[in-house]
Amino acid sequence: MKTIRICAVLFLFPFIAFSAEKRAVNDTVISNSQVDSLNNLINHYLGKENFQKVLEYNFMITEIYGNLGDIENMARSYNRIVNVFIRIKAFDLAEKYQRILAQIIGRRPNDAFQGWLFSNQSQLNSGKGELDEAIRNLYISIYYFHKGKETRLEARGYRLLGDVFVLQKLYNKALYAYKSSTILLLQSADELEIAVNYTRMAHIYQVRDDNQYNLLYNLKALHIREKLGASKMINNSYLNVGEAYWLIGKKDSARFFLEKALKLAEQNNNIYLLEIIYRELSGFANQDGRFKDAFTYYTKSVDYRKKYRDEQNEAEIGLIAANHSIRDAAAKNDLLKQENQIQELQFNHGQIKTILYEVVFLFMMALIVFINTMARTNMKRKKKLLALNDQLKAEIQERIEAEGRLLRNEALYRFLAEHSIDVTSLLDANMHRLYISPSCEKFYGYTPAEILQMSSPLELVEPSHRVTVNYHLLELFHTKKMSQYRYRALRKDGSSFWAESVISPIIDPVSDEITEMITNVRDISQQITYEEELAENERQKDYLLKEIHNRVKNNFAILISLMEMQRDQAKNSELNSSISDLQLRVRTMSLVHEQLYHTQNISAIPFDDYLRNLTLIIASSFKNDRIKLMTDIRACTLPIELALPMGLIVNELITNVYKYAFPGTRTGTVWVKLLPEGDEKHSIIISDNGIGLPENFDIKKPQSMGTQIVQILVEQVEAQLDFTVDDGTCFRILFSTKQEK
Repeated sequence: MKTIRICAVLFLFPFIAFSAEKRAVNDTVISNSQVDSLNNLINHYLGKENFQKVLEYNFMITEIYGNLGDIENMARSYNRIVNVFIRIKAFDLAEKYQRILAQIIGRRPNDAFQGWLFSNQSQLNSGKGELDEAIRNLYISIYYFHKGKETRLEARGYRLLGDVFVLQKLYNKALYAYKSSTILLLQSADELEIAVNYTRMAHIYQVRDDNQYNLLYNLKALHIREKLGASKMINNSYLNVGEAYWLIGKKDSARFFLEKALKLAEQNNNIYLLEIIYRELSGFANQDGRFKDAFTYYTKSVDYRKKYRDEQNEAEIGLIAANHSIRDAAAKNDLLKQENQIQELQFNHGQIKTILYEVVFLFMMALIVFINTMARTNMKRKKKLLALNDQLKAEIQERIEAEGRLLRNEALYRFLAEHSIDVTSLLDANMHRLYISPSCEKFYGYTPAEILQMSSPLELVEPSHRVTVNYHLLELFHTKKMSQYRYRALRKDGSSFWAESVISPIIDPVSDEITEMITNVRDISQQITYEEELAENERQKDYLLKEIHNRVKNNFAILISLMEMQRDQAKNSELNSSISDLQLRVRTMSLVHEQLYHTQNISAIPFDDYLRNLTLIIASSFKNDRIKLMTDIRACTLPIELALPMGLIVNELITNVYKYAFPGTRTGTVWVKLLPEGDEKHSIIISDNGIGLPENFDIKKPQSMGTQIVQILVEQVEAQLDFTVDDGTCFRILFSTKQEK
């Protein structure tokens, strides 16, 4: 029974303590002074980043205003709750209370409340990486704050907008946003916030290597903070100004401000800033080649980092101990009251006394358990710090070994560059040559020292090619990708040769800007000569093929003329008709060669132009005004091996229409269409509204020479021929435009 009682007390003790604290607040729920006290507690715990307590007291204030029906102040409390959850990155809870805030605001909407909603939503978007949505919601929040004349909130919106633009690396837009925020803050004379904007603008200029403006805005921020006496911020500004002076090369000024920052941080015992300052000093010493000082500063930085972590641990332990001291004092006060009551009742209630002793004993036992737990926790943390120190030493050793490997690799790369048959160079971002391999003397006739003294790499380029080379260099700076180009290079004796250059940029991973470039130049004079010979051979080949097509066309023309003479001498009408058909077939083949002669591509012709010309030739040869020709011919290109048989098929089908579809004085229309069918296929449709085909007509059993030609050629090109007889005749040939090899 006693064990059960002990467990119950241990289990209920924290809940009893919390309930007592909450009852103390709820007893005076309508008191404005109580709300002020809670706000003071919130500010206190916010400074200590005890967000659990901050949220707890904010919920109490929300409950107070809810009971009072004060919608405006209740909305303000929920807005603070949402911002706390955003700060600790509890986005799911932030979204939950954002919805509650929206419901409250809906009961009494105004412009400032609407601005809160969109500002909170933008921070949620930013935390989740949804930067475009964050920007959209920030613009809306700025609109509502401007409309509601909330100047400081509008300025804060522009600052948040600048922060998102920085995440997107849109630095011009970020600068505009920070400047807009600063203009608004000038209206409200909030100089501390203006200094924050100046610091962020300086950071952007530092990222863009514009160190003059970086220094200017850091000095502006320092001036404001010194005027207002913001000690911690002054310390930060000293550090920023010192770093800016270092980046522009004014090392004495940089050391002056860094020493001021160091002195102020030591006065304030700001271990966090001391760790950063010594780390910066280590980096600067390393850049100066003072490796011993760099290591000394680095060691101090590590020591302060350890002290900072120890202070954090001690602060956490102290806060826990303070909380328990408060509870202990309250418990002792309760015990004294109970003892007075027991004395007044002349100790008649022995059972109550026994329970009080048990409570004291249990409280002491709980305190001992707590102290023991904290001691074990501290021991574990100490072991972790020792392990972290060992890991840091291992990392330092690994870095030393990596530097050794880097030196060996550098020697190897230098050996390869100096013994390569090509010319290898290293240039900085301003196109100044930093290194060139010894093989340059064989290429250009200049020694490496003579070339390194040249003001521009274009001095080794023939004047007529300098514009081209300069264009490729500008394109390299724009695309930040490897570029390869050819040009004529100049030797020391004034002669020139064809060279091919491959230039590769080296990109800074932080600023994403080109810091250096490596070029590799090769003599390609023999290759250019060979390519020119190949091009000349290709031109001669094309000329010969065109001449062949021209002569074939001319031979066909002679053949057509001979057949015309033969037809004029023959008196047999059937023979005349056969000769006319043969002339059309020859003219169909001749037209292909004529098209090839007039086009640049000698292996394929524009079949649509060819088909238009062919239909006009056939129509004009029959001179029949009773038949109207209609065409719908789309673009199509065919190889000669396919164009010739397709032309002969069309010739036979259209000729048959003119011969047989409209006997006597009958009039009508013939349609010729060339349409795409998809998947590299086209169809030719030849239709008329004439008398149609005979009932016993079968395309697979040809009865004339024309139908035999059509059937043979359709099989040859692997086409598909279909026909229908419905108010005339319609032939459809489906064929592939891709010639099978």
